[in-house]
Amino acid sequence: MPTLHIVRQSTFNSDDFTQCLQVLRNNDVIVFIDDGCYNLHHPLISTIGSEANIQLSVIDKHAKARGITIDESLYTIINMNNLVELTLTTNRVITWQ
Repeated sequence: MPTLHIVRQSTFNSDDFTQCLQVLRNNDVIVFIDDGCYNLHHPLISTIGSEANIQLSVIDKHAKARGITIDESLYTIINMNNLVELTLTTNRVITWQ
């Protein structure tokens, strides 16, 4: 079963996202919220291989509040209700903060 990784910190200020990438498994889900939205344009994002089938999602309002553009071909745009649903449909949840 997949793990939901909630990334709340920018990798420009914390190594939480780097640690998250080290434990990713096939079919996991990453949701960027709060300052974690800054990771959408960080070079580390390119280290996630497409063969791993990782779902990348972002809370729309959190990115917009920070003036961050979202590439909809790379990220699934979700809201807080969708995040709650993900917590119920994944095996476990890790919050990186």
